[in-house]
Amino acid sequence: MPDPSLLNGRHFQIFTAVLRSRGLAEAALKLGISKAAVSKTLSLMERETGVALFVREHGRLEPTAAARRLLPRAEQAANHLAWALEEATALGQASTRTVTVAAHAPPLMALLPKAIQRFQVSHPQVNVRVQVVGPPEVLKQVAHHEVDLGVTNPPAPNTISYVQMCERRTISEDLMVAVMHRRHPLVARSVVRPEDLVGLDVIALPEESPTSLLLRATMQEAGVQAGKGIMASTSMGVCALVQQNVGIGLINPMLLSTGIFPDIVARPFRPRIELWTEIYHSAIRPLSDEAQVLATYIEEVALALPGAGTLGKSRARSRAAK
Repeated sequence: MPDPSLLNGRHFQIFTAVLRSRGLAEAALKLGISKAAVSKTLSLMERETGVALFVREHGRLEPTAAARRLLPRAEQAANHLAWALEEATALGQASTRTVTVAAHAPPLMALLPKAIQRFQVSHPQVNVRVQVVGPPEVLKQVAHHEVDLGVTNPPAPNTISYVQMCERRTISEDLMVAVMHRRHPLVARSVVRPEDLVGLDVIALPEESPTSLLLRATMQEAGVQAGKGIMASTSMGVCALVQQNVGIGLINPMLLSTGIFPDIVARPFRPRIELWTEIYHSAIRPLSDEAQVLATYIEEVALALPGAGTLGKSRARSRAAK
């Protein structure tokens, strides 16, 4: 009779690696074991569960529906094994602990420096590592437990699977602004509207970014199309181009709180487009005490920013995302 109780975390770790790889050879390389050992583990899992987990199609090993159903739980088992091994290794080391944070440009510039300075004072024995990536990659790294904390926008539709693996809370609520060089003609306007962008050089963020999705919907509802576009991968890049009067951008005003772009002027954009900044951490991996402290510092810095919480600081404190 099959006996799934004979399986352990290492079996699930190998199973997960196979499903996340392009074949047995790649999985074996990731795991540092032989291809034969991977194949033997898969056969053992099928024998002990009594279920076919893989079929061979066109010379390739393909997972069955049962294997895909098992994958989320197998990943949890594999992750718990990895965390246990990390902790076991740390017990015998005198090295300092590390908190790793992933963030995109606005919170990186406006929030993290002061929060990290406070953390260095309260936790001098703990290292802080910062990953600078775009919003989708922030969520991916948190979901895959590559970082302890993520600080970024709410998710775009294509990242929803990652968000389901995260806990999050809103720390800042702001309104999108139009940014331009101080000599740009639109500086004379008190408010910038969709129709004002027609025929202008607009510096846009990638199409999949949450900011771009919201802006595109607003422009479509207004029945207008902005002028020829210039693409920048981050809002930091948008501001760098605006600083040189290359075009006009639409961004989260948080980035301007640093004062590092002296030639940029911001104007309110209407209709209002609400932008949120949120802290993310794994929904299944416990947050360390040190990471929790740093998260609290980041939130406190956000609430203390000049003009922070355009939509209300109390809402920023209380809004909880599911």
